[in-house]
Amino acid sequence: MAENDINPLRTRAHYNHWTTVTIRYCDQDPVGHINNTAYAAFLEQARVALVYPLLKSYGGPNLELVIVRLVIDFLKELHFPGSVDVGTRIGRVGSKSFVLQHAIFQTGEEHCATTAECTMVFFDVAQRTSTLPPPEVRAALEKFGSEQPQ
Repeated sequence: MAENDINPLRTRAHYNHWTTVTIRYCDQDPVGHINNTAYAAFLEQARVALVYPLLKSYGGPNLELVIVRLVIDFLKELHFPGSVDVGTRIGRVGSKSFVLQHAIFQTGEEHCATTAECTMVFFDVAQRTSTLPPPEVRAALEKFGSEQPQ
């Protein structure tokens, strides 16, 4: 059995939100593959595309998000030119935080290049501390997290 078959985080079917990101020439490193820092930027684009519309629709002017944990597992090289598909799923919603699960695939390929997990905390910009999100934000995250992939 292939590794992709064993770990659902490495399959496209696990994710219910997709963001396609164009790989830039400057994302390469001297080894000739995409540099590890570019993977974090790809994840950021997917995270922002999913979460910020929810946050800005229901959150107040002082509500933001901060990352308290980001773990990236590099499984396969990515190469320029091309694009990547970043799958995202909300894994867990806590009282002041939530976890995003991600996978990166070179567009057109089924083998996962990267998996990642990102823990985000709701942050009150004025008070400079973690905070409870508005009930509408929490409900929207929970609803999205429970949706089945298409």
